[in-house]
Amino acid sequence: MHTWVRWTVIVAATLVAFHSTWSELVDEVRTGTSGGYVLIVPPMAALIAVGITHRRRRELPIHDRQTDTIVAVLLLAVSVALKALLMPRYATTYQLMHIDVLAAWVFACGACVAMFGLRVTSRYWFAWLVLFLSAPIIYRAILIQLGGSKVAAGVLTLLLACAAVGVATRTSHARGMIVGAITFVLGIVLLWVVTAQWPDAAIGLYQYVPTGAAFLVGAGAYLFRFRGMAPRVLPPNPVKPVQAAHAALYIVPITVVLALVPLPDQRLTPVSAGPPPTGTVTQVVPVGWRQINSVDYDWPSDYFRDPSTLRRQMIRADEVRPDWDALLRPRTVALQTLQVGRVGTFEVYPTETMYNLRDARVSPKDYIDLGREVTAEYFTVVDDDLLLTWSLLSFIWTRGDDAQRVTLLTVDNHEFDAEFPQPVPNSVANIRVLLQILLRGNASVSDTDPEYKDREMLSEIGRAVVEAQWQGR
Repeated sequence: MHTWVRWTVIVAATLVAFHSTWSELVDEVRTGTSGGYVLIVPPMAALIAVGITHRRRRELPIHDRQTDTIVAVLLLAVSVALKALLMPRYATTYQLMHIDVLAAWVFACGACVAMFGLRVTSRYWFAWLVLFLSAPIIYRAILIQLGGSKVAAGVLTLLLACAAVGVATRTSHARGMIVGAITFVLGIVLLWVVTAQWPDAAIGLYQYVPTGAAFLVGAGAYLFRFRGMAPRVLPPNPVKPVQAAHAALYIVPITVVLALVPLPDQRLTPVSAGPPPTGTVTQVVPVGWRQINSVDYDWPSDYFRDPSTLRRQMIRADEVRPDWDALLRPRTVALQTLQVGRVGTFEVYPTETMYNLRDARVSPKDYIDLGREVTAEYFTVVDDDLLLTWSLLSFIWTRGDDAQRVTLLTVDNHEFDAEFPQPVPNSVANIRVLLQILLRGNASVSDTDPEYKDREMLSEIGRAVVEAQWQGR
């Protein structure tokens, strides 16, 4: 079995096994989220592989086919476990973490071990390192620290490309550093052009165009080094064609199994068409309620990228209701509005990702009709940190070119000085929560016997808020 046939099997199997993942990533590029960068990581890894291939010399004729098979099967099994078992545990943050992307790289690595052998595959360890370390959860965590803007996304992706072309063209450390620096300078120039000419372009353009510098510089360095498309005589492959054909016999069924595993249901909040925009994120307070204060948060522009605004209005009922409070205290509600430029942002960052749920248990989501074709999600949180239970009703609508997520939040402490949970950035990436779900499952962070205390109250207020925006009063 020739090398190109083996690579055809590996690439085809990876595309088929994770066809739903690639389709989802294409949709993310279309909707303008930052996850589309994943599609240009494989070409970066291929660039590194080309450079390593041209530096391969004589290799020791040490080879153990049994070891190859054991490692390959283990890696393929891990990819199945990641997609079929681990990914559903993080269903609500699927787009944020994209565990299936990591599973795809593990699958491809296992298939390479099966087709080419462990020693040959490990020879390209830096290419695999780039694939594994470019996982979406790591990429987005670093992006937030860099400011979260489209320019920051372009710079971060460019740094990956610089590392790739530096390793690919490295015949010495100095040469690799020089080529990487040239790539960075050219990429910054291209990024400046994109920023100046198309400031409102999707984030994908900011990621893809500067990265093209790596491939231009890499091609130039290759042609300069070899004076053309020089052929390369590689050491003989230790895996014989008949052995590679046998490996395909267990790669194919695992490919079919992975292809049949569906993507998790994120239980996303439905998006509806809202009233015309008013030029402000302040919501009109419905009749029977009054605003007691308002606060703006400064972190959303880094977390969700510009333009984004988060405002919390604290509103209080004018009259008391016995069915809302047995002690006849007027209820207070946090009316919170997050406005972003692209509705796809809410798919990546669901409602619960905006709060610190480190010591909390979340109930299953319910859905409530608020009229005007608006559907809201409702759930409760038992917060052991704040020692209270809070209820949350949230809906999403588009208003002009912007999208808003409007959230109504109540707590079971009805005193005037009651503490409300504050929205905080990057709470979903809390290591403790991720490890807790990993080791103990969703049951450890789920409230399996919730008390929906304020469900009817929030439903009524939610309908009043929706109608008030349409009426403008």
